[in-house]
Amino acid sequence: MEKLSHDKFVRLDDLVSLLDTSESTVRRDLDELESERKLHRVHGGAELPHSLQEEFTNQQKSIKNIQEKMLVARKAASLISNDDVIFVDAGTTNELLLGYLNQDNLTVVTNSIHHAAKLVDKNIQTIIIGGHVKKSTDASIGAVAYEQIKQLNFDKAFLGINGIDEEFLTTPDMEEAVIKRTVIENARKSYIVTDSSKIGRVSFAKVDKIENATIITNQSSGALMKKIKENTRVIEV
Repeated sequence: MEKLSHDKFVRLDDLVSLLDTSESTVRRDLDELESERKLHRVHGGAELPHSLQEEFTNQQKSIKNIQEKMLVARKAASLISNDDVIFVDAGTTNELLLGYLNQDNLTVVTNSIHHAAKLVDKNIQTIIIGGHVKKSTDASIGAVAYEQIKQLNFDKAFLGINGIDEEFLTTPDMEEAVIKRTVIENARKSYIVTDSSKIGRVSFAKVDKIENATIITNQSSGALMKKIKENTRVIEV
């Protein structure tokens, strides 16, 4: 806990070395501390619990867990077919997803100006959602965005998220929660693209029940993941 309070994050391997004990012992201790809500277990270590409204900017998120995000993005792209109409949410994992798009006659709807510019450069038919642009996430939100998305249907939707527990998908911003929920309601299939750091997190605003989306992630073990798999489909990478 002293190391966590100083560094905000601890690696499992470092703790094994520092404490001169076995990996299984450290894992058990971390699990016990998590059950006491003193820390949050993530892939390869642990971090301090975050506040319900904590949110990193895209720039901050772009340097975290990049290899895991690339695996998730590649798997997500493999689920897209020729002639699909898809929604691609703002966010860093979905930005990586754009690089793997090579389907014929694809139409992409996005609420990210940044994504839209990249899609146009790739000569992909692109529809951009309007509205108020949230600076930290580059996402169009608010009444204008909601009304536009409400009128559209999608074959598949690919959404980022801030928190996943055994029941709900959550995000810090209420307006973004409304947008994501509306997309899920209007898509034949919805996919949550996320690295393992979001598993077990809980944010302020509920987006939807996890049963209404498929989760694509690199984490496949642990008691919480077992519960999540009981409630929804999980695609492992």
